[in-house]
Amino acid sequence: MVNLKATPYYLNDQQIQWVEDTISNMTLGEKVGQLFINLTLRRDPETMNTLTKQYCIGGVRWQGGTLEEVYEQNRTFQADSKIPVLIAANCEAGGNGAVGEGTMVATGAACGASDTLETVRDMARVGAVEAAAIGCNWTFAPVCDVVSNWRNTIVNTRGFGSDVEQIIQCSLTYMEEMRKHGIACAAKHFPGDGSEERDQHLVMGCNDLSVEEWDTTFGKVYKALIDSDLESIMVGHICLPAYSRKFRPGMENKDIMPATMAPEL
Repeated sequence: MVNLKATPYYLNDQQIQWVEDTISNMTLGEKVGQLFINLTLRRDPETMNTLTKQYCIGGVRWQGGTLEEVYEQNRTFQADSKIPVLIAANCEAGGNGAVGEGTMVATGAACGASDTLETVRDMARVGAVEAAAIGCNWTFAPVCDVVSNWRNTIVNTRGFGSDVEQIIQCSLTYMEEMRKHGIACAAKHFPGDGSEERDQHLVMGCNDLSVEEWDTTFGKVYKALIDSDLESIMVGHICLPAYSRKFRPGMENKDIMPATMAPEL
């Protein structure tokens, strides 16, 4: 059993009772629906009713739209869903990741280059306030990747840089600000982007670090965040051959899978 009074939940008895009662009254279909985060492209009443009533989705992520459209979408999802919905935004540079009219403050690279945690704090605070104002409760950030390859086109300006200790401090500062406004974080992109040149959105990425190299870079970052009660992690379409082979000795190249599909990762 999961101890819901411990990290990262810290629920009290009344909250735990709500969780247990809710799960016990869910159908199998409702439980399956909770596994899916929908990229909502249509906001007509029929589509939204289908998502909440028929599919019982666990959450949604912003895919564009005006301030009024997004606010009404999020309000409707929460009002019509039997189980509270996770509503995600990509607030990795400010509030512009939650709504088009949001404020872009600074990229991760700019935060790292500023050499002060106040830039991170300002970026996270603006993002949190603006995201919360339209009903978001989850952010797909911080981008805690270790950017060691300047040719990387995915996180070269989105990550905080290549210094592991700086990445940890920037990520923890970001998480702290988000929590002040009731927004959970999803650090990304496990097992780690930034060391290669492939686009994991188009083809399987490959983090080719050795076990020892990963442990002292990406692994050190994720451990620090998890130890500080990180709520969730975004798993990327990125393989980590060294660790896959550590857990499954003798596996062939053709059996290497990205973390999204590799049980050992």
